[in-house]
Formats: sequence, structure tokens, C-alpha cells
Amino acid sequence: MSSPSNPPPAEGPPNRPLSALRRWLTSGAAFSSSTRDALLDALFDGAGDGLLVCNADGVVVSCNPVAARLLHVEAATVVGRPVSEFIHQGTTSRRAKLHNGPALARGEPSAAHRLLLHLTPFESSRGPQVVVRLRDGSEQAEVQERLRQMANYDSLTGLPNRALFRDRLSQAMARANRSGRAMALMFLDLDRFKVVNDDLGHEIGDRLLQHVTRALTECLRGGDSLSRDTDMAHTLSRLGGDEFTVIVENIGTAEDAANVARRMLEALNEPFLVDEEEIVISASIGISMYPTDDVDLDTLIRHTDMAMYRSKSLGRGTYSFFSDDLTAAVTARVSLEGSLRRAIERQEFELHYQPKADLRTGQVTGVEALLRWHRPGHGLMPPDRFVSVLEDTGLILPVGAWVIRAACEQLAAWDRMGLPSMRLAVNLSARQFRHLYLASLIEDSLRQNEIDARRLEIELTESLLMEDNESTRAMLEGFRRMGVRLAIDDFGTGHSSLSYIQRFSIDTLKIDRSFVQSLPDDEEGAAICSAVIALGRSMRMCVVAEGVETPEQARLLRDLGCDEMQGYWLGRPMPGSEFAGWFVNHKKTRGRRRSRSRYTDTSPMTLFSLLDGS
Repeated sequence: MSSPSNPPPAEGPPNRPLSALRRWLTSGAAFSSSTRDALLDALFDGAGDGLLVCNADGVVVSCNPVAARLLHVEAATVVGRPVSEFIHQGTTSRRAKLHNGPALARGEPSAAHRLLLHLTPFESSRGPQVVVRLRDGSEQAEVQERLRQMANYDSLTGLPNRALFRDRLSQAMARANRSGRAMALMFLDLDRFKVVNDDLGHEIGDRLLQHVTRALTECLRGGDSLSRDTDMAHTLSRLGGDEFTVIVENIGTAEDAANVARRMLEALNEPFLVDEEEIVISASIGISMYPTDDVDLDTLIRHTDMAMYRSKSLGRGTYSFFSDDLTAAVTARVSLEGSLRRAIERQEFELHYQPKADLRTGQVTGVEALLRWHRPGHGLMPPDRFVSVLEDTGLILPVGAWVIRAACEQLAAWDRMGLPSMRLAVNLSARQFRHLYLASLIEDSLRQNEIDARRLEIELTESLLMEDNESTRAMLEGFRRMGVRLAIDDFGTGHSSLSYIQRFSIDTLKIDRSFVQSLPDDEEGAAICSAVIALGRSMRMCVVAEGVETPEQARLLRDLGCDEMQGYWLGRPMPGSEFAGWFVNHKKTRGRRRSRSRYTDTSPMTLFSLLDGS
């Protein structure tokens, strides 16, 4: 074999860097046998993996530096000794443990970490030999552990995820069957968590979920205080979003399960601080007992989910147990949701309008738009039968947008008919109020129908206004700049506060019908009405009494100084097509004065004439 045209320097390839060897190998030169041996030695010593060469008897004939480092020995001390002195092969050909002897003899740390092995037999001039490739298995083990964590645990909270939850639940059910001791499955869903995400952002929402995780974990750790049975075991999981589950084994009785649920609800009452603002979260909990509910895993989960939704329907912040009657109730709700999803496209919704009038003159001052649903096969349904489902499903957004547009179109139609200018009141739910494009929707609806913004009155609940945060203030300020009026609906039933009334420049207070219905005989109700009226007058707000159904109620409210009334005695909610006729008749009756019925007729118009002295 001819020598290469550019032979290597005298020191030989083994001492060259691998990059130089790479260039040398790609030069196209021919090599002598000694040169090839030198190259192989260089590659052997410079390999990134640990390499040992053993003869047929398992004696090491060569060891590169990486292998010596992995074995915690000097390379020279390995050659000529059996490989079994350094490596103990496990049950598989690809995994091994280091013997501790050589390392421990030198006082080094234990060499008990795992190595990955790959054996390659080959024939050499010295007979059969084997190349043993060694790799540190700790990095791969770390990767595998990370993959296991990702597959089984929630990345945000560190809790078991849906997959691991199902595995843990299956094991818990099997143990309950073997032992005969009951276990409880609980579903916990945070109330109005989406509001936090929408108002304060997902970062705050994530921090709140971590706060909830800590609160529930600390609560469940105190197992001895949660039940008479100190052997209870708990598994807290997060299924995703704001949904958590708790598996409680060896629970004992249903009362013990209720005790756990109550303690969790109490634990969540602790405020979560965000930039000096307190967020208090509540939860709805559903509970199923096993094997009391003799069902399979998926059915047990479904039963618990049903119980959780019952807690939602009961007003949130509580717990409910599964019972057989829930199946029918949930089936009915699923049917209701499906019908509601098709109601918009089928144009099954309509608006009814209930008039409001001045208590002194009887003049109609405005109307309130009220949603109705013509559900096929069920007739006309009032909002209290379906609005909560619209809220829970998010359908309140498209339905609410339709209400605003349709109400403004109806007001414009009355204007074209020549009816006097009236105010239009529209209720907004909390979810509608927080919608990003609400202000644009209202502004566009007013402009398209050529309606003065001062004729539109937005009715809000006290609880919504109590959430005094940046987005609430921005939305209300936008209404104020637009000229839209603001009213507090059902005043007195929530967390009434003079501070937010003053801060948000409220135009109208509506006395809740619960304070009006017992008038005029209920002294306490009369005192509450008198106080609300005095508050409104002192702050130059219009006060409207809801639910007025008798002339005696109207007379007392007028005497107390209430400005306006709304209720069945004046007029029931009616379709827009009927309102014009009602209004014309009301106006004629109001202007008519009949002495024969002066002291006997108790119709609204005659009473207004009597009160007015006309």
C-alpha cells in the first residue's frame, strides 16, 4: 500500500484533535495499516461513549477515558481484569449496575447509578472479541421521569391529572370492594372562575388555581380532624380548567363525606390577595358513595358530575349527594340545553315589555324588556326557567346580544308609530357585562336605530357592582361617556353599599318586589321601602317600585315619595305588537274623569286621577 501524499506528522494521529482527524479522513488519501491502527486508536480514545474491548473470556483488553470515568477507575487498572469486577449485568442485556468495591475502596461516592450497555461481538486477529459500549443511564432516567410526570400530573398544580385520577379511582374502587369499606368520590368545580380569567387575566387565574390547590391540600392533610376514622386516605386531582376531584377511602358514612366537603368549602373562604385586592372563591361539590352506588367507574364519575351540577343549581357554594332522581333531572337539563342551542336559529325567542309609570301623574315613563322563549311543546317559558342554563353554557352572550338589538329596533318602531319618547330598560347578566364587545354592541344598536343613548337604561345587580375592579370601572365609565343610564335592579336583596352607589353615579334604584308584596300591612317592609326612597331622593336618583299589584300598595308608595311603579296593577309584560294598543287605551283612560266611579273605581288610571287631584 502506498504512503499518503501528505503523511501525518511524526507524533501520529492519536494526539490530534478529532476535528483534524475528520479532515484527514476526508482528504481522500490512502493509508498504511499502521496509519489505520493509529486512526482507530484515536477514534476509540476520543469517542463520546464509554468503550471497553473484551476477549472471549470477558477480560478487558482496552478501555477508553470515558469508560474509565463512568466506572470511577483509572483506565490502566481496568485492562487485564475481568469486566465482571466492574459491571454487574441486570436482567436485561441493556442495563447494568456498577460494583461498589473499587470506588468505595478509594473512599469515593457510591457508584450505584445505572449504566446502559450495548454489546457488539466481532472477529479480530486475536480471536473473538466484544465491544462494550457504556452510557450513563441517569440522564435517560431523568427524561423518562419527566415524561412520566407529564403523562400523569398536572403541570400547573402538580396534582394527578385525568389519566392518573382514573387509575387511582379504579384502584380505590377495587380496594373498597375487597374490604367492604365505603369510599367517596367528590367533584369540585369553582364558581364563576371564568369571571376571574376574563377580568384579571389567565396569569391571575393560574395563581388562583394554585392557591386553591394549596388550600385543599392543607385541608385534606388534617384527616384526623375531618372524620372519626383516622385511616382515611385522600387523593386530590385536577381534571383541567377549574375542575378538581377528591377520592376519599375508608370514609365510613355519608356524614363523614359531608364533613370533608364542608371543610373544603370553609378552606376556600380564605381570601386570595392580588395586588391588594381580595378574591374569595367558592365551589360547588358533588358526592357519590361507593359501593353504595353499585356502578362501574364511568357511571360513578357521571353520577358525581350530576351531583355537582345540582349544587350549582342550588345557588353554588354548597355540596350535594347523588340520588336516583338526579338522573331524570340531568336528562331534562341536557334536553333543555340542546333546545336552547337551536332556539336562536329557529327564532323561538321574543321580547315582552312591561310598562313603568309615574306614581303622581300616571304618565308612562318607559318599559322594561323581558325575555320569553316559545319552546316547542312547552309553551311560553319565563326567563327564570332557562336563563341560568344560558349563563352556564355561555349561550347568554348571543342571546343577550339579540335582546339588545331587538329591543332597540322595537323602540325605534314605536317612535315611527308616533308614541311619546320613552326609556327602555334592558337587564345585563354578569357574563354579558364582562364581554369585551358589549359597549360596541350597545353603541351600534343605538346608532343604527337613531335612539338617543339617554333613553337606554342598563339594569345591573348589586353583586355585579360589588366586584369593584378595573374592568368593571372601565365598562361603567364607558356607559357614562355614551350617555346610557344605569339602574340597580332588585335593590336591597344583595350587598347594598353607599360607596359603590356614589362611585358609579347610579341613576335609578329599583325596590325589589319582595319588599313591596307585603305592603301596606307590613311595617318592616314599609320601613325598608321608606329608607330606600329617602336614600334615592337624597342622592337625586329615580326610585322605582317593582311588583306593585294592588291600589293600596301604589297609594302607600306614592305617599312615601316613590317616583315610579312597575307591576301587574299597571300592566303585565306584553309583546311589542300589543303595547301600542295598550298605551293608547291607557292614555285615554288617564284623561277621562267619571264622577260616578270617582270613589269606587280602583283602576290605575282613576286612582292616578284621585291622587293627582284632577
